Amino acid sequence: MFLVGTDTDCGKTTLACALLRAGADAGLRVLPFKPAASGPSGPAGDPERLAAASDLGVTASEICPLRYAEPLAPGIVEDAGAFVGGSQLDVRRDMLQETGSIGHVRKTMESLEATHRPDVTLIEGAGGLWVPMPGGTWLPAWVAGLGGAPVVVGRLGLGGVNHALLTIFALRALGLPPRGFFLVDTHGMPDAARTHNPAVIGAASGLSCLGVMPHAATSTSWLSADAWTRMTAT
Repeated sequence: MFLVGTDTDCGKTTLACALLRAGADAGLRVLPFKPAASGPSGPAGDPERLAAASDLGVTASEICPLRYAEPLAPGIVEDAGAFVGGSQLDVRRDMLQETGSIGHVRKTMESLEATHRPDVTLIEGAGGLWVPMPGGTWLPAWVAGLGGAPVVVGRLGLGGVNHALLTIFALRALGLPPRGFFLVDTHGMPDAARTHNPAVIGAASGLSCLGVMPHAATSTSWLSADAWTRMTAT
């Protein structure tokens, strides 16, 4: 499955790490994978956090084939000119790619899957849905190219409804319907809007809320009982 964020810093990695631990507790072999990451490496880096949360003995370099030191969108770091001086965005064209960056990363992921034989591969995207990615592509092309079933991850609180629904309906318009959505409390501050976020998003989209992750959660009691079934259904 492919975790698609509604924005940068919406809690994707925190959620992914919790899912990795919850999967292991449920007896599932869950392989983390991060196609591309930008920003400093180290214990706080996304790939390092994912590797540490996994029980499969993987390393950050194994699960993240494309790494960029500068904290910008991966595609911008690699070649900003591909996005400011090229043709107009045509993500459907990009979604047909079988080679280039997407093909290279897919082969890396498939090799890891052959080695570790996971029940689930948990792919974490970069930023939100419309993020410039390596090879002059955009994130939706990577969702399609890596074959992950999209699951939306949004921030709990004011603005969360708008961001989640924009992402959900954009994925559907691209022929990439999401399986459900998670909301993450990223700051733990009082916010009256958060009370209604899950129900409003669920009613407007027809999707199931798979869980609302509290700030600094220490257990997975917030995970819906059928979350794994919905995320992995064929």
